[in-house]
Amino acid sequence: MIYPFLFLSLLAADPTPDQHKLLKTFWDEFVAIVPREAKLQSFSIAKYEVPQNLWQAVMGNNPSRWKGARNSVEMVSLDEAKAFCRKVTELLQAASLIDRGQVVRLPTEAEWEFAARAGTTTKYSFGDDPKRLTDYGWFTGNAAGNDPAVGAKKPNPWGLYDVHGYLWEWIASDDQSGDSEKRAVIRGGSWKDKAEDLASSSRRAVSPRLRDDAVGLRCVLTAVTTPSTAASNEFRPTAQEKIVPPGAKLETVWEAGDFTEGPALAPDGSILFSDIGDSIYRYDPKTGKTELFRRPSGRANGLIFNSRGDLIACEGANTGGNRRISITTGINDAKDGTVKTLADRYEGKRFNSPNDLAIDAAGNVYFTDPRYVGGEPRELDFEAVFLVAPGGAVKIATRDVTKPNGILVSPDGKTVYVADNNPQGNRYLVAFAVKTDGTLQGKRVLFDFGGGRGIDGMALDVAGNIYAAAGTRDKAGLYVFDPSGQPLAFLTTPGDPTNCDFGGDSDASTLYITCANSHDAGTKYGLYRVKLNATGYHVVKLN
Repeated sequence: MIYPFLFLSLLAADPTPDQHKLLKTFWDEFVAIVPREAKLQSFSIAKYEVPQNLWQAVMGNNPSRWKGARNSVEMVSLDEAKAFCRKVTELLQAASLIDRGQVVRLPTEAEWEFAARAGTTTKYSFGDDPKRLTDYGWFTGNAAGNDPAVGAKKPNPWGLYDVHGYLWEWIASDDQSGDSEKRAVIRGGSWKDKAEDLASSSRRAVSPRLRDDAVGLRCVLTAVTTPSTAASNEFRPTAQEKIVPPGAKLETVWEAGDFTEGPALAPDGSILFSDIGDSIYRYDPKTGKTELFRRPSGRANGLIFNSRGDLIACEGANTGGNRRISITTGINDAKDGTVKTLADRYEGKRFNSPNDLAIDAAGNVYFTDPRYVGGEPRELDFEAVFLVAPGGAVKIATRDVTKPNGILVSPDGKTVYVADNNPQGNRYLVAFAVKTDGTLQGKRVLFDFGGGRGIDGMALDVAGNIYAAAGTRDKAGLYVFDPSGQPLAFLTTPGDPTNCDFGGDSDASTLYITCANSHDAGTKYGLYRVKLNATGYHVVKLN
């Protein structure tokens, strides 16, 4: 479905402080939905129906019969609901809470019902017993008007309130006929209706001009999918020599590994990297020596140092794999330090195979948890990006990915980039906005590698540009993107690259790359480096 207002150039004055506060609350309350149905794309949906204080701040009026700042707004027609979506999009963009690639709109019927059911097949999202309805919705059995604030009842299993009752909710329509009598659709039931009209399947056809104190709206937030913003699988560099000096070639540092991964700058300026054959090695630029740092490594893959100089490692699955995020303190140059578990479970279930990680300025660790190899029984039936607080508390950052791999946090901490690299599906570079609680929303596909080998690991420079290890054979190399996904430069590698990271201090423009040394049978993996016209970005503080 194409929404005509998506093509408008949206301009708005900067929001006032009061507007900004309400807009921030609205943005924080969206819930990411990841459909398992091919006909639906991922979207985020508002936890609550639009309240009157937000409507007033956006539209400058309050048409509601039943007044209350956090009561759902009512007495709005379909066109007025759409106008609110357009204006709130403009204000959210002006407030830098969303970007030009995102839009607020009404849900489609399929989106609304998928979110309202929350994975259930029963009459209501809480089961089939209408006697339980009084705990979840306002209807004729417990309401005398539209008096309560949003969220007074229990939510559905996905955290959405008032999907049963309170107000009917307008559904998107792409009708362009101009016929004001054409029938529109509302969903969910209201405080004026009986229990049987509040089922997940409840719908009514009404006039789009209808204004009633039992009809309001709920919004969704999605990426704009138009020809001008759609990601492409054609990589055409636009700033090659600004990033890669003419004649730049990779220098071999070490090439005796089985499968090298996860280069990470240490506080002493050395580069640690994994050989997933169960070792971690340390390269010292001062001496030019590469030596064994740790064995066994728990099948360490992605590595990173935090601002305190602790080593955080993704330890994966397969024989000897610890399936955890470990933290090593007391590292001093080549000294191994003390290894402890930072996190190894989510809600009591072991991780699939922690793969790669990133860290923000506050020390929160984002890590990806796919399963590519390893025959151990899986305890989680999904693959996700997780967030680990410095104290070890774990929560899901997003499930809006199919097989997450490389991951980065932007220098300003507002965006997380993820490589969704599924050999049987998505091969995307995607970006998420970071919410106040650290979770991720507003997925945008920045680049689609199509049928080619997608991104493994990634690094950042101080300008926020993304250095992505991807491709195979003649397309194997480092793909450089700006923060919006615009292709900047490409650097060929001798074999399939796996990951990369910049050095520090005088080495800060040197990109270290873990990579195969050829595409031939029996190839070995190693560590390589190249001098670029860029300066690497790190959270780690050098000694």
